[in-house]
Amino acid sequence: MNDRCARYSESIGNYLRRNRRLIRLCLIATFVWGLCAHADIFIQNSFSHDALNEFNAEIFGYDWKIQLGRVFVPAYRCIVRGPIALPWLTGVLSLLYISFAVFLTAKVFDIHSPVLIFLTSGIFAVNRAYIATAASFIQDLDCNMLALALAVLSVYLWKRFDRGYLLGMIPLCLAIGLYQSFISVPITLIIIYLVLRLLSGERFGAAFRQGLKGVAMIIGAGVLYFIALKTIYKVTGLAIHSGSYNSLDTALSMSASEIIRAAIKGYLYTCRRIMTTTSVYPKMLVVAVHAILILVSGSIVLCRLFQREIGIREKILALALIALLPLGMNIVYPLTGGMSHDVMEFSFWLSYLFALLIAWWAIAHFDAMKPLLKFGQRFVSVCLVFCLLWGNVRTANMAYLKKNLEQQANLSLFTRIVCRMEGQEGYVIGETPVVFSGAPVQMLEPVPGLEDLSNVFGCRYPYVLYSIERKRYCAYFDYILMNPAKMADPEIWSQMQTDSRVVAMPSYPEEGCMAFLDGVLVVKLGEQPPRKNSES
Repeated sequence: MNDRCARYSESIGNYLRRNRRLIRLCLIATFVWGLCAHADIFIQNSFSHDALNEFNAEIFGYDWKIQLGRVFVPAYRCIVRGPIALPWLTGVLSLLYISFAVFLTAKVFDIHSPVLIFLTSGIFAVNRAYIATAASFIQDLDCNMLALALAVLSVYLWKRFDRGYLLGMIPLCLAIGLYQSFISVPITLIIIYLVLRLLSGERFGAAFRQGLKGVAMIIGAGVLYFIALKTIYKVTGLAIHSGSYNSLDTALSMSASEIIRAAIKGYLYTCRRIMTTTSVYPKMLVVAVHAILILVSGSIVLCRLFQREIGIREKILALALIALLPLGMNIVYPLTGGMSHDVMEFSFWLSYLFALLIAWWAIAHFDAMKPLLKFGQRFVSVCLVFCLLWGNVRTANMAYLKKNLEQQANLSLFTRIVCRMEGQEGYVIGETPVVFSGAPVQMLEPVPGLEDLSNVFGCRYPYVLYSIERKRYCAYFDYILMNPAKMADPEIWSQMQTDSRVVAMPSYPEEGCMAFLDGVLVVKLGEQPPRKNSES
């Protein structure tokens, strides 16, 4: 046994030594992109939205995560960083996991070019999914990026070993148990890999068998996840959360026709989202850049498929895989009954990776293309992707600036509100039950100049509490204000939101916005905010 362990250790050591240049490059590139884009939120501590709820996971987050099916999150938090959301540690861990994912991606696609590795790191570290998570769900950032790394690891094992699809089931099962939406990552990468192999002359049979192994890996990981789910639910006594967009059992209540309709809508949604992603650049410029990328990459693929060297079956399979790519990128859309948002859409941005890989493939394999065209198309692809990534860097910094400004504004608002609460006759700090109703109207309007960032999930409203949910106010008073205010019981809180006496009250800061009703101090901040799904 000791000899076997020694051999394994030596093999791992040799592997790391052979790849140390690539590892170093992936780490440096990822941290350069990551810190340029996200260092601001790592040190701001601007907790808002769901990050308020799960600031301390021991109070709220563990059971909720298990009920959502993210059954391995509590174990990860316990082992790695504890229950408290720690922005800087969370951010650094997330970039380490992304570096690992970039390294594995480089191994899967045999990437050696420093330029391509640098851009791949940017695609993984600077995209709308990461920005939305860091801005409003930073408590999940490292878990989600670990899920990403494990998902890419499964593809690496699938490609590296003849029976690697069996080994790949394990990390993919863990990835799904951390965040289910990352199931789309291996689907996307496998499709891209198979298309490139077919363009390189891979025979239909070999590509088809490799694809079947990928399908088997994904199904097998799903079976392992289901077993783990059932086991953990039995041990903990918890049950699946039902009745919302992120419930695991949504697909079970849908008919086949509903799933098909949702798949079609999801397909079109994916294409539209990729083309019109939120950016600091003008919308038409973003659309034009994506259109040029598609035109350049699509022209190369079509020219290659028109060559006689590629068989009919290979051509059909390659085109079918490309056509299925948008659905593979957003496979969770039909499974959730037609729901998707930024945090769930990491695989969308792998379309940039696909465009770059085609550009590099053309130089290495497309002998029929003239040298000027070969290097010209790569230059165009590199410039356009870099332009989009730099726009994402700016978008990220603006989103985090928006969050910081909103946090300061909300702190100022509630400082004044608490002063008025404490001035109410009969109010006893920490003893009198309090109910907040509605949201302040001044906190529901976009910050001037930052209106477009409202399209980023979790950044829609400047109001950091976002909704009238009681648990958000508990967290805000406990962790941000550190004020011993006592929130009324959930039943009373819910009843007061629609009580006719509360509806008739004026809104803050008008006289009469605070009143004792049935022994509870009711503070009416404004009208009820729009109802919208919030949990990631």
